[in-house]
Amino acid sequence: MTEQTTTPEPATQTPTNARAAASTRGDRALDILPGLLLCIVLAAVSYGVAAWPALNAVVPLSALTVGILLGVALRLLVPLPSMLEPGIGWTLHYLLRAGIILLGFRLVLQDMLSVGAGGLALVVAAVASTITLALVIGRALKLPDTLSLLVGSGTGICGASAVVAVDGVIRGRQADVACAIAMVTVFGTIAMFAYPTIAGALSLSEPVYAAWAGSSIHEVAQAVAAGFAFNDQAGVDASLYKLSRVALLAPVCGLLAVWVKQRSRQGSSDVPARRSPFPLFVLAFVAVVVLNSVIDLPPGVHSLFTGADAALLSAAMVAMGLTTRLAAVVRMGWRPLALGALVAVWISGLSLAGAALIAG
Repeated sequence: MTEQTTTPEPATQTPTNARAAASTRGDRALDILPGLLLCIVLAAVSYGVAAWPALNAVVPLSALTVGILLGVALRLLVPLPSMLEPGIGWTLHYLLRAGIILLGFRLVLQDMLSVGAGGLALVVAAVASTITLALVIGRALKLPDTLSLLVGSGTGICGASAVVAVDGVIRGRQADVACAIAMVTVFGTIAMFAYPTIAGALSLSEPVYAAWAGSSIHEVAQAVAAGFAFNDQAGVDASLYKLSRVALLAPVCGLLAVWVKQRSRQGSSDVPARRSPFPLFVLAFVAVVVLNSVIDLPPGVHSLFTGADAALLSAAMVAMGLTTRLAAVVRMGWRPLALGALVAVWISGLSLAGAALIAG
């Protein structure tokens, strides 16, 4: 008797399988929707609060900062239903990266070059030394490398946006991210108000002041506000120096990715290694910067992208706040505050000396 063998039929997706897959995707979308909507609503509220004239007169805050504060406050005051968690997590992961990619539409390489060789040298020195010093001081204070790198990057580059971008590389704890954003917000706000007064006391010229403010104040909005507090030209020039620092976000992320991988292999860092040496969203950010530099987009299209960037990052900041346990931040104590203060003083002093040298 001959044994019959049957050849298995090739796997094909039957209509039933297709419907099941579509149903799964639909269920996933429904799972995400409640948390996503909450983040969008709170992001809209953060815009309104950040634009409130009474608040701006006392302490100007970006929508990103207000967003994370709203998220932290809501989590602290109201028990969040578990049904919100998938959407909050999705917002934090995907909308955050999309917002950082679109951040590239705020940068033009020609603006970076307009500050001159001396200005570029000052900006690079300020960013590199601040991040390095933050790591050194953080270890002396027995803080996690992740927190130190986040504070150093936020101080050296562009505040909260840099913190969340670098976190995409080094993957810190949510408490580290929230603490770093708090540090750059506090000391950036202090600098924004203090710089015009210090400039008057030191009789600084407009070029020196603009270079100082643009190369040292934390957030873009803070640096621009401090510049215009001096005069209109200082506001424009400070913006150019500040955007030159923002343009260093991609190189810094790339270098940190390589450094983290090497240190993790040696077992000498508490920063976890990534499977990929360079995050794809940072590469996309670089591509957008190049595109924005070589193609003159219509003003309406450009405004659409920059507006979407701000909206996506605000929603992501809300999600970050909603996933942050305030008790974990408070348990860190005085050490992060000391770290934030020391690196803020460092970048301010170095930038003032450099500004006097190149623009004085």
